[in-house]
Amino acid sequence: MPGPGEGTLARIGSVVLLVGSSDPEVVKPYLEHAEIVAANGGQGRQLVRGYALMLSTAVDQSPGFAAIAPHTTGLAVFVDGDVTVTVDGDSFSGADSLAWVERLIPWPVESVSVTLAGAAAPADGSSYRLDGGVIPAGSFALGSGTAAAVMAPAEPAMAEAPEAAPEAVHDHEHGHDHGHYHGHDHGHGHTAHRPPVAEPEAPEPDTAPEPVVAAPPAPPAPPAPVPPVAGRPLPPQPADEQVSFQSVLIDDVDEDMDDFEPLPIVEDASQVVDEAAQEQVRGVYCKNRHFNDPRVLFCAVCGINMVQQTPVLVNGPRPPLGVIVLDDGAVFQLDTPYLLGRDPNADPRIGSGEFRPLPIIDQSNQVSRVHARLEMRGWDVVLIDNNSTNGTFVHVPKTPDWVRMPPGTEQVLVQGTRVRIGHRTLAFNTHAGASS
Repeated sequence: MPGPGEGTLARIGSVVLLVGSSDPEVVKPYLEHAEIVAANGGQGRQLVRGYALMLSTAVDQSPGFAAIAPHTTGLAVFVDGDVTVTVDGDSFSGADSLAWVERLIPWPVESVSVTLAGAAAPADGSSYRLDGGVIPAGSFALGSGTAAAVMAPAEPAMAEAPEAAPEAVHDHEHGHDHGHYHGHDHGHGHTAHRPPVAEPEAPEPDTAPEPVVAAPPAPPAPPAPVPPVAGRPLPPQPADEQVSFQSVLIDDVDEDMDDFEPLPIVEDASQVVDEAAQEQVRGVYCKNRHFNDPRVLFCAVCGINMVQQTPVLVNGPRPPLGVIVLDDGAVFQLDTPYLLGRDPNADPRIGSGEFRPLPIIDQSNQVSRVHARLEMRGWDVVLIDNNSTNGTFVHVPKTPDWVRMPPGTEQVLVQGTRVRIGHRTLAFNTHAGASS
């Protein structure tokens, strides 16, 4: 149910987004990410981490927005700026945080409302509703009982029985979730009324009546899958893939996080990186003996000013040039070249040790087996499109739009550059100082 206001409301599948602006160019990047998440089945974890990645690399201030999407164990909520979200009577706002607010509200969720600053809440009994698309609005609400039906996973289906006798079953749950940058938040479940389980009637006796014994209730059927969104079929969830390299942001480790496989054990000395074998590059040392790119103004390690000393170019082992951060929070250190794609492990360059695999798991089937590669050239990180079928897209900071790389071409990455492959996004981050 939308309410009046000077913002933009979008509902795409199970993802709902409210942005505090009516300017299409301002709304565009937030809407694009919502479309990507919806195309991947409306995953709450991808929604939250994608928006966090977007805000952490953005140059301009966000207009304030809120987005919600279902997660396995609850409703994922992301809020930035002066926007108020109320879930089952519990209200919170991005204005109360120095960064942004993210919460996981445990199922069941009965009602949700989101309101921009200065906007009015949707009127009770309003006949307006948004089943899909983008409209002007300043608020929206999913009424009592509607939120659970629209956002939550389907309840297990109960076997039908003739002439059911009503019997209400009450379930009360308690949940706990975490809010980043602003302490811990608590979510509480509510009483859920489930369909009654019927007791079959005893058959009519042929002669003298016998004691009536009620048959046990039929066992519940397996959980029904979430119905696909009209016009956008929900692809099956792929099986977990075993990859040889995994990493994750330490800040994102919490009790709700899926377990990651342990790091591989070093079996022989040949697996340990030999500093003498690292590529030698020309660079300069700061006063604290940290090896740096000669183009930077400040040391990438200690931050000391490099301008006040006379640069002396020397050969030295190249340090890591930054990290690649995926929209699911995984981090890959750029100390070696990478092959990016759906199945990079099958490439012989992985087996020879020339490249390291960076799997891009995407349900859109738009990622090539080896889609692109990342190379270290001197002090630069270079992205090369591998003549991919569906293209590699790049968004450079302080530019308005995504740009598709011509097939087979390359792009030098700068701090904050975002890359889109299929429906997945990744960002290049480095602690190197500004170039002169």
